[in-house]
Amino acid sequence: MIRRFTLVVVAFGGVCLATRGEAQVGYEPQRSPFRDLRETQELTLFTGYYRAKKDPARIVPRSGPMAGALYQWRPGGPANLNVTLGRVSSERRVLDPEQPATCAAGTDCKLNGVYRWPLYFADAGLALALTGARSFYRLVPEVRAGMGVVTDFHTQPDIGDFAFGTRFAFTWGAGIRWVPGGRYQLRADITNHLYSVRYPASYYLSAPDNSTIFTTRQSRSAWLNNPGFSIGVSYLFSR
Repeated sequence: MIRRFTLVVVAFGGVCLATRGEAQVGYEPQRSPFRDLRETQELTLFTGYYRAKKDPARIVPRSGPMAGALYQWRPGGPANLNVTLGRVSSERRVLDPEQPATCAAGTDCKLNGVYRWPLYFADAGLALALTGARSFYRLVPEVRAGMGVVTDFHTQPDIGDFAFGTRFAFTWGAGIRWVPGGRYQLRADITNHLYSVRYPASYYLSAPDNSTIFTTRQSRSAWLNNPGFSIGVSYLFSR
């Protein structure tokens, strides 16, 4: 059985080598769609839109435009290490559990107000170039994954005792780079941030009119997927 498996692997490897050889013979170097990536580092300034998932209470920072910077280094082969810093121009609702459920102002009577609430994120991860250390017709598609933190830099809870604070986030996504040659490139990326929020006990306690924000059926924590789309201009350096 092991011998038969070995023969299959050897045969498969031979087919791959033959196919690669045919591809190399089929293109003259100056006409090949592949181009080696010379620079190993890039610094990108990007802008885009952050699509925040609505949580059950709708109190986390909302969707909004974002901007930031990406540093990426290719130590060798298709692997790229990257670090991203970004800011989302967001706002969020603040609820007061002590307010009655009904009032003359409207239906959402526990709403204290909507406030500007910028959101910041810092990520580190690994991007894998699907074309290796080369571009294909000047394009380099990538998939990426990593982790980081998302924060609003608030250290105290709001009037309803809820604090977004600083939260760990898992990130993944995909992108494509256009490398026309020279020191600059364009890139577009879709990146998802997955993090959780936890509601305070005050959201489950009764106000003077016996109303609550949540019943006991609602979990105290929720996981949220927050995709974002960005486009950017990169400066390439260091061969």
